[in-house]
Amino acid sequence: MKLLLFTFIFTAILAGVQCLPGFFMQDEVEAYMSDSTTLITKCDRQPDLLTIEYIRLNPEIPVRGKNLEIDFKGYLSEQVPEGTQVEIVVKLGLVQLLRKRFDFCDKIQEIDEKCPIPEGEVTFHKEVELPNQIPPGKYTVRAVIVTPENKRVTCLVGTAFFPRR
Repeated sequence: MKLLLFTFIFTAILAGVQCLPGFFMQDEVEAYMSDSTTLITKCDRQPDLLTIEYIRLNPEIPVRGKNLEIDFKGYLSEQVPEGTQVEIVVKLGLVQLLRKRFDFCDKIQEIDEKCPIPEGEVTFHKEVELPNQIPPGKYTVRAVIVTPENKRVTCLVGTAFFPRR
């Protein structure tokens, strides 16, 4: 069940930009994520219910038309309850392409999982297929998960640049 939470988060981020020939690095990487890719990072230094130990991508710089492997390890300090919401924002340059908010627990039921997701260690491995046809430009995806009590589970940002062919 915990695997599903993070699979869903990363798939949402990656699908939001239709995945990546290369991410831009954030200026700062949290110390506890020092073994991670710098391609997907936390939004800020605000404390979250999820502490991320690492996020690893293989290949490190994703490629159109290829598979991308995502490895993740973290720790939930509290359970993720019913009614938890996810907001995804996708931008192309400064133009917002998509803003969508939905019930996280409803979405994970579509793949036979359910809330609450218990506290504790979370690890997963996920492989996603990246499409061949990705329009050129700089895309930014922000995913925020918040409980009904307004506690932030996590906030992650990925930025990708798709060069002209």
